[in-house]
Amino acid sequence: MIKLRLTNEYLAGPIFCPDTDRMGHVDIEDLPLSQKLKSKIIEWDSEYQATFNSDYPPDSGFITPEAELRHIAEGEKLAKLIQQELEKNYTVEYCR
Repeated sequence: MIKLRLTNEYLAGPIFCPDTDRMGHVDIEDLPLSQKLKSKIIEWDSEYQATFNSDYPPDSGFITPEAELRHIAEGEKLAKLIQQELEKNYTVEYCR
């Protein structure tokens, strides 16, 4: 079984495999997911990437706590949808 994590990391993809023999970021296009779900994941990650402040990275982040909480809730939903589509061959967790 392959373990995957949906997470946000600046300047990196949103899906990571922590398994020692496969460790690294996973390209969404390499996963057997519906195009609709792939688009949702990309949109969710793009929202996070847009909060990056390249002039002063410590100032990066969501403008309001409410926006951040909404983003986290969406990530939790997406992780569940990914798990449903990948079924038994994968375990999917959301890490904030």
